[in-house]
Amino acid sequence: MRYLSLIFLIALSFSAFAQNSVIAHVESDSIIPKMESYIYAMTELQAYSQNMQKQFEGKEAEMEAYYMDVMNKGKNGMLSPKEQKDAETKLQDMQTKLQQFAQDMEAQLMEKEKTLMNPVTEEYNLAIKSVCKQNGYGFIIDKKLILYSDGGIDATEKIKTALKIK
Repeated sequence: MRYLSLIFLIALSFSAFAQNSVIAHVESDSIIPKMESYIYAMTELQAYSQNMQKQFEGKEAEMEAYYMDVMNKGKNGMLSPKEQKDAETKLQDMQTKLQQFAQDMEAQLMEKEKTLMNPVTEEYNLAIKSVCKQNGYGFIIDKKLILYSDGGIDATEKIKTALKIK
């Protein structure tokens, strides 16, 4: 009798879960790139990246110019052995600093992307939550994560409407 009651409770719980768990799917790739906040974030990120690239290229050109100057002076016999050794040391130091700058630049670029994309993610998630509540969906899953579906509820247009995307 206890087992029968337990099975009944489990079946009842599953039934209630199934009734309140309407699953919809969405095609995020057709929504996010059209969001104004995403377009703004990508424009800012591209400008930031270009600025960082110019800084890197400037440092790289500075190192190359110094290298060429040292090579020319070396060919013309204008450097003593000590000056040559000092120049090699300076070039190695410049190379190390340039590599460190490139690593720092990459980390800064990733941090900037994260900072710029947070509002996009928040806006998108709020729209999904709003559409879920308005339409009684328990879940919205991205289409890319679905291995098989025989129809189902496509909430893509409803999310676009919530985000005011045409």
